[in-house]
Amino acid sequence: MRGDIVEKLNREFEEPIRNERQVVYILVEARKLLEQEGVLETFSDFKLCSDWAVHPKLRGPAAQQMLGYFNTYEIEHAKSGVTLQQFQPKPLQDFLSLKSFREEMMAGLSSYGVDVGRISTDEFWQPFVQCYMGVIRDCPLEAWEQNATHVSHVSALAWPEEMANQIFPGKRVVQWKWKLTGTKEEKDACALI
Repeated sequence: MRGDIVEKLNREFEEPIRNERQVVYILVEARKLLEQEGVLETFSDFKLCSDWAVHPKLRGPAAQQMLGYFNTYEIEHAKSGVTLQQFQPKPLQDFLSLKSFREEMMAGLSSYGVDVGRISTDEFWQPFVQCYMGVIRDCPLEAWEQNATHVSHVSALAWPEEMANQIFPGKRVVQWKWKLTGTKEEKDACALI
């Protein structure tokens, strides 16, 4: 069974990413492999991001942890006016840039014979992220009521490729949005991929 999944993933990684369906298929197969091997929980950001691709909203512990970082940022912002770029908890910055998602996908899959070299290239990763953002666009991370002290929802979308290239040549842009608890106010920040 492991060999079949590895073969499927290796075939998929040889193809250029053109649509959301490919991204979902890769994430499902990668999850299956890591789950069968009993190591999925070891790769928490990969698990969170792959969960995000298949659920209409996320409220689990990993989602609450990410929302907690946004809450902490909002508390600090209210006190000092710090911007999100200046606010530097590494787990939040790695999550927003999808760095930890990418690294954990590569680390998890390479252990089982999947050729992850393509994931490390922008030629593969940027279209992957563009399509991934299309998959999760309408699926927020949602805070449990008791955890929603400052931020109740977090969502993300990718700018259209043409727009991103005009402003940031050779990059993709992920726009993160978060909704402040008890208000209609939303904030946002962009990450370059």
